Amino acid sequence: MINNILKKGWSIFRQSYVTLIISTIIAALMMLLVVTIPPMIFGLFYVAIQLAKGKSVRAKDVFKGFDHFLRSWGLTLLMLLAVGLGLVLLVIPGLLLLILYQFAFAISLLEDRKAYDSLKRSYELVKKNFSFSLVFFVIMMVISAIGGLTRFGVFLTVPFTMVCSVLAAMELVKKK
Repeated sequence: MINNILKKGWSIFRQSYVTLIISTIIAALMMLLVVTIPPMIFGLFYVAIQLAKGKSVRAKDVFKGFDHFLRSWGLTLLMLLAVGLGLVLLVIPGLLLLILYQFAFAISLLEDRKAYDSLKRSYELVKKNFSFSLVFFVIMMVISAIGGLTRFGVFLTVPFTMVCSVLAAMELVKKK
């Protein structure tokens, strides 16, 4: 399943790389204002979801994350609180929560769920598919780390990993 997600993610990225990269640059610039970080993350996921569904998007669609301003902040704060507390207690619980909640943003938009419900749903899906989710998480982190080695690599790896995360979330939701 991971191989198929990576192949499909790469295919979507290749077909829409200009839109994805411009959306990521817009989001990065907007994130300089702290208050816009969660809605811009939602906006990037919105773009990735539309592309994964085969719909056309434009770079300005990244601003659709602002349609979910309160939900994006609620989800971000709940995740930061849970993962942060887990990291403070011991590193392992924080990393475990990061893995369990990795699909929460995508699920929130895919299933139109509120913040807490998105975390709960991600937890349930990952728990049922933990081996897949762990390996997927590690692969996404490696890809992200590679992008982080250069100044501009993140403008390639962020949209690619977001598309892959959306595809993985869609697969898990479909499996039930």
